[in-house]
Amino acid sequence: MEQDSRCGEMAVMFLAGLAVGAAAGLLLAPHSGSYTRRQLQNLAEDVTERMVGLVGDAKDAVDEAVEKGKGIVS
Repeated sequence: MEQDSRCGEMAVMFLAGLAVGAAAGLLLAPHSGSYTRRQLQNLAEDVTERMVGLVGDAKDAVDEAVEKGKGIVS
């Protein structure tokens, strides 16, 4: 159980690092402000979609574990 928690934490840290690195790269790139803002908006939308997917996967895993627990208790 503790191993699963660490994997989740590492995945979140990886995604956060990826987002920060991408944002820093965009901010330091020699593009216009409007282009950079569009890129940051697209990045934020992509990260949001991925996080929604991860949350859905986590919810499914918890639901499955609860059902298994109910089966064991019965």
